[in-house]
Order: sequence, then C-alpha cells, then structure tokens
Amino acid sequence: MFDFLTHDMLAIIWFFLWCVIWGVYFIVDSFSLGAGLLVPFIATDKAQRMQIQSSVGPFWGGNEVWLILAAGGTFAAFPLVFSKMFTFLYLPMMLLLIGLIARGISIEYLHKDENPQIQKILMWGWFAGSLLISLVLGVAFANFFKGLEIASGGVYIGTLIGLFSPYALIGGVLFVLMSVTSGALWINVKTEGAIAAKAGDLAKKSTLIVLVLALVYLAYSFMGIEGFTTNYSAMPALYLLPVLAVVTAVLAVFFAKKDKIFPAFCSNLLAFLFVVESGLASIYPYMLKSSVSSEYGIDIFEAASSHMTLSVMLGAALVFVPIIIIYQLWAYTLFREKIKETDHVEY
Repeated sequence: MFDFLTHDMLAIIWFFLWCVIWGVYFIVDSFSLGAGLLVPFIATDKAQRMQIQSSVGPFWGGNEVWLILAAGGTFAAFPLVFSKMFTFLYLPMMLLLIGLIARGISIEYLHKDENPQIQKILMWGWFAGSLLISLVLGVAFANFFKGLEIASGGVYIGTLIGLFSPYALIGGVLFVLMSVTSGALWINVKTEGAIAAKAGDLAKKSTLIVLVLALVYLAYSFMGIEGFTTNYSAMPALYLLPVLAVVTAVLAVFFAKKDKIFPAFCSNLLAFLFVVESGLASIYPYMLKSSVSSEYGIDIFEAASSHMTLSVMLGAALVFVPIIIIYQLWAYTLFREKIKETDHVEY
C-alpha cells in the first residue's frame, strides 16, 4: 500500500495530518471548554445551567474524538515522540487526563441528582476540568513551539517550573481566553433568553481581549523565540498563517460588535486554528524541538514508524476521517435548534 511513497514522504504527510488534526481538535472542542469555563459565572439558576449543558451535550463527546485521533496518531505514526512526551511531561499529561475525566463526569451527571450541593460540586468540576484542559494544552504547545530543554542523547534536563516561562503562560492564557470566547459565542448562538444576552455581552469584550493577546503572543513568537522564523524565511508563504490569525481575530471583534454572532463564532474558531498552525509551522522538521541545541531535537524522520505502519494508517485515515466528519456535520444539523429556558432536554 502506497509503495510509490518513500518513508520520508510518508513521515512528512503524517506530520501535516498531525498538525491538521490538532488544529481541528482545538477549534471543535473550544466551545465546550468555554461553556464549562463560563457556567459558574453567567448561569444564575438551574434552568440556565441546563441551557448551557444542553447546548454542548450532543457535541462534546464527538469533539473529543479529534483529541483521541491526535494522541493515537502520535502513538502510531511517531511512537518515539509519544514516549518522550509522556516522559518529559508526565505531570502535565496527568493533569490533562484528570481534567478530561473531571469534565466528562461533570457534564454527564450535572443534573442527574436534584441535590443542589452535588450540582454545585459538579458545576465547579466542569469548570476545573475545562480550565485544566485548555491551560495545560496552551502551556504545552507554547513549550513545543519554544523548545523543550532536551540535551544530548534525548535527555530532558528541564524542570516543571521551567515549563511556565512568560511565553508559555501567555500561550496558556490565550488558549483559555479563546475557549472562553468560543463558549460565549456558542451559548449566544444556541440558547435564548437572559443567558444568551449575557454570553453575547461577554463575547463583545472577550473578542477584543483575545485580539490584543493574540497580537502579543504572535509578536513574542516571531521576535522572542529563537529559531521560530527559520521555516518562515525559507518559505515566505507561511506568513499567511499569522496574518490570517490576526485578520480573523479582527473579524471576530467586528462581527461581535455588530451582533452577528455566528460569523463572530466562526471567525474566532479560525483565529484559534491559525494561531496554532502558525506555531506548528515553525517547528518542522522537529516534533520535539530542543531549546538547548537544534541538533538535540527529535525530528519526524527519526521518530516515524515503519513504512508499512505509516502506509496502513494513511489508508485507514483516508477511509475513517471522512466518516467522522460526515457524522459530526450530521450531529450539528440534527441538534440545530436553540435551547430555551423552558426546555428540559437530556443530552
């Protein structure tokens, strides 16, 4: 299968697919993460909490499929990178897992018990899980773009504290705020009544904050991170990615101010996508870039699986990824109605 492609060509294809899958995960899961981040602060009673829960209920599980694809694709296509990530970043990965478990349990069981105290605990569990997921991934990817402290022989010499550099913290906060904005815009799109109005008002402010922070983050990336511009200098067309990130962030502000909520929502998702892809474009051919010396980084060619494994996976991806996309589009079409305060939907 795919014998006409060399091992290096397959590695490049899978690196591209890896970048795309991560980008898709960030945009599709951002609104359910944002809903969790907002629910304790904008929902004043059970009816409004149920509106928010129902707005993401049919979708959040399907959105996590893209995270599974990203993790599974890393494990199968680049096993060396997968093993090193869980060695170098063991504690952050555990925090991510805890966040995923807390988010899932909280969404599913939020209103299964009428005890107000249990509902309050689960509401804050949803918030904490969503915060952990978005913050850990934001900090982790900022460190991937900056480079981890990998020394000779693939030995990690960094510390947990070292992962929280100013650049990584800006990245983490940016990911959290972009998720908050996606959540606010989604709630405004999918609900009616007071909760929709509150979410819309919040989105008008958060889109502007996201624009400013995205500009700071991108400027820091291009001017303050060593080696970030190497690929951009070699292929100037890549500059289109950060340009599109800024343009779509500006459009999100514009549409939110004009109360054109769905275009604002789509613009914010695209801004998120282009910010992530701007960083991923900078690390090629490395998947784990070294901040100590570029020669110590782990590139896609040494990390890739065998030719047969990459070929079989590519064939499977060409079959099953379109099925996932079609299924998710069908789900969004099926559950397109707005959620009212009087609705009691069990998703």
